[in-house]
Amino acid sequence: MNSFSVYGGSPVGRKNFIAQNKWLLIILSVSFGLSIFYSFYYKIEPAVDALSYDKIAQNIVSGAGYREGIGTDLAYDYSIARVGPLYEYFLAGIYKVFGHSYPAVWIMQALLHSASAYLVYLICFLAFAGSDNKKKIGLWAAAIFGLYPDLIEISAMLMTETLYLFFTCLMVYLFMFYVKNNSLKTFLLLSFISGLAVLVRPPLLFFLPILFFYLYKKREWGRAVIMAVILILVFLPWTARNYRIYGEIMPFGTAGAINFWIGNHVGANGEQEAGAEISDYISQNSAVDINSESMNQFKSFVVNYPGEFAKLTALRINKYFSVLRPMGFWFYASGWRQILFVFSSAIFSFLALVLGLGGIIKLLKLKNEYINYLIAFAVATPLILFITVVETRYRFQIYPLLAVFAAYFIASFGQDRRIWFRTAFVSLAIILANGILDGLLNFNQFKDKIFSHFG
Repeated sequence: MNSFSVYGGSPVGRKNFIAQNKWLLIILSVSFGLSIFYSFYYKIEPAVDALSYDKIAQNIVSGAGYREGIGTDLAYDYSIARVGPLYEYFLAGIYKVFGHSYPAVWIMQALLHSASAYLVYLICFLAFAGSDNKKKIGLWAAAIFGLYPDLIEISAMLMTETLYLFFTCLMVYLFMFYVKNNSLKTFLLLSFISGLAVLVRPPLLFFLPILFFYLYKKREWGRAVIMAVILILVFLPWTARNYRIYGEIMPFGTAGAINFWIGNHVGANGEQEAGAEISDYISQNSAVDINSESMNQFKSFVVNYPGEFAKLTALRINKYFSVLRPMGFWFYASGWRQILFVFSSAIFSFLALVLGLGGIIKLLKLKNEYINYLIAFAVATPLILFITVVETRYRFQIYPLLAVFAAYFIASFGQDRRIWFRTAFVSLAIILANGILDGLLNFNQFKDKIFSHFG
């Protein structure tokens, strides 16, 4: 096979490929370029979670293993409470090859971000295979996702989200491709990638019931068993390691358990603010004790304060979909640069939410199996957050799906403009009403944040 075979077997085929996909290549190149520029312009030093991931990765490379501190009892090492472990091993792999190099991480994450945008484009080709607009929808979706300021910013940090979103997009794409071709090879790859995806960030665990539902619906019992076995085998090394150290079965660490307690206690606001009591307990106890106590406290809170729990859940739903919660309030930026980023983030969030909801409203009328599963993924995405904690970056998982829905809504503009504008008005009214409610409920919080950063 010569080097031009993928473009049609010749230089002419390659030129045709480039000509036919000019806009896609431009979008992916700009997405990559912006990520690289942002990374090298700010050169953001790791802090808080990112600093912990960095330390763990360096310890893995040095042979000390998955841990934050050296010379401390692993039972009290906070590494097990970090989201992982796959992102830390991803960093360790880069450090092993390139040394302890942040630029190498930035370049890899820029590539992953662009690759995710390409996967979003491919998802559209599958979801709208019967539409003459599929390429237009795909281009819009890739542009929305690839140029999203929040995602460009996070790719410049040593945070899990860029790798997490790549696996999210890959998992959804492989599932939809399997629905199309029913190939055993695709199925096995989907099963393996799904396991890895959960090890990047556990919320992707909530995509698995959708995969199993599809296998149930198609009566593919044998493949359901095979998928379950593959998932167990993927989780087994990390679970066995944790059992050996902590004496308990913990396939996903303790990060998720802690969030149940942080988000649900007397005085909680549904965000990741632990408070003095929880922080003191975490600092003085082992990971196993924290894991157990967190779930006990959560159960106790739900039983003893059901009304407060219901209120916090409603508040989290409101905050998750609020347009008043852009990214950009990070430690590394200030002044006009931060104002510019917060403004651009707010614009993208507003458009993604309004146009995405508009797309869902229109798509609900279609009897399209692919679309129904995409909507199911969108519904499953925030469920765990509604009962734990909500932060702006925690809603990143829904952005690839919102990009698809928003792109469809944009591409359908010329079909029936009266219905299009009516749908846009309904979507706009819902999103604005939710944002206004968030603003009224948290007025002092927003005022303090604005004045502390821009005052």
